[in-house]
Amino acid sequence: MTALEILGPSPGSVEARASFALKVLAGLNIGVVVLSLIPSPDPQSWLQAATFNSTIALAAGLYIVEAVGLDRRWPWASAAVRPMIAVIGLIGLYALADVVAAGRLRVPTDVILAAWVWLGPADARSAPRRDGRTVALVGATLAVLAMPLTGPSVVGWGGLLDVHQPDLEETLRADCGDAAEGPPSTITVTYDWSWRRGGVFPSGTDVVVIGWTGDARLDPVLYLLGNTPEAGTGIVSGRQVDPSAEMARAVEAESRISWHWGIDLGAQQLRPGRIEFELDRMRPPPAEGGVLSISATYVHLGLWREDAAGVICAW
Repeated sequence: MTALEILGPSPGSVEARASFALKVLAGLNIGVVVLSLIPSPDPQSWLQAATFNSTIALAAGLYIVEAVGLDRRWPWASAAVRPMIAVIGLIGLYALADVVAAGRLRVPTDVILAAWVWLGPADARSAPRRDGRTVALVGATLAVLAMPLTGPSVVGWGGLLDVHQPDLEETLRADCGDAAEGPPSTITVTYDWSWRRGGVFPSGTDVVVIGWTGDARLDPVLYLLGNTPEAGTGIVSGRQVDPSAEMARAVEAESRISWHWGIDLGAQQLRPGRIEFELDRMRPPPAEGGVLSISATYVHLGLWREDAAGVICAW
């Protein structure tokens, strides 16, 4: 290593400013990754969070590579300064506009640092010379910084790698007994579902809501929830949590009586599922008979709901 390389870029030059700014941004990125290890009360896509943390950690690595190259006055690193800073500034402006449009505020540290670096004079002692490393570094920086902006539409809940409403297949069945004999003492209800395709690292909680309502001739509370066997890994009776809870409560309001099951996607892994339970008659049936309507709805991450074909028991 020569003495010239040890001196590094001239103070105040665009190369010196970029070296400092990139080290600051790398430190901030690493801090974000560390803070993300603290459990958050807000539900979020595991795949999206892992992708985001991976990309900002990779961005920190790219910043350090460029900063070290500038400190050692490597020609390919000097040639990458302005293109790389332009990418950081433009992506930062786009991200800032997106945040403001969502009604939030943040300090645009990346934009401020990029503008400060850009206004610096070139180091007269540098000899920029672009090669494959210059192009690779700038291209990688662009790809990595753009990933968090497009990531939700790909790796987030409801994104390309998630399951969607047309992927769900569901069937609701009920053993209504003999219509001539009137309402039976017990009605066994079965709800099955499966997916036409899988998702990548599913996470979050879905909810299945099953409701039942009698008509005017049949006491609307003639049947109450009876025996409810365990439904399988990740399927929990009575569980209703975010992000699906609000939509599930709206579904429950559509039936006179209902019950719900939480589907922990991280444990259930979008495998075919079955919920089977009993409705117990609470009093002697009315002599005039009646009708009991049973419905089932699958709620996926509070993004959409799919209603199964209902069952009507008539006596």
